[in-house]
Amino acid sequence: MSDASELGRGEIGPEPTLTWRQVGACKGLDPDIFFPEYDDEAQEAKEVCGGCVVRLACLAYALETREKHGVWGGATEQERRRIIRLRNRNTGRSTD
Repeated sequence: MSDASELGRGEIGPEPTLTWRQVGACKGLDPDIFFPEYDDEAQEAKEVCGGCVVRLACLAYALETREKHGVWGGATEQERRRIIRLRNRNTGRSTD
């Protein structure tokens, strides 16, 4: 398998249609794990994400698309909002 830097580009190895979503540690797991009702119930999803080779690509996707629900790349929606606020503060951009 290719390294994580290649996975982060959305493709790996000789199979250009194989995206990060297809090789994520979450593939085949019950989606409910990644959509807990409360952030403090997200530990199981975070553990899965913690060992995933495409965690950063997944997190980048969720940040770029402003994904509102679920655990993506090991971060809850509240944590992703915090990351966006910090990024915007560091670049001087509005949080709109």
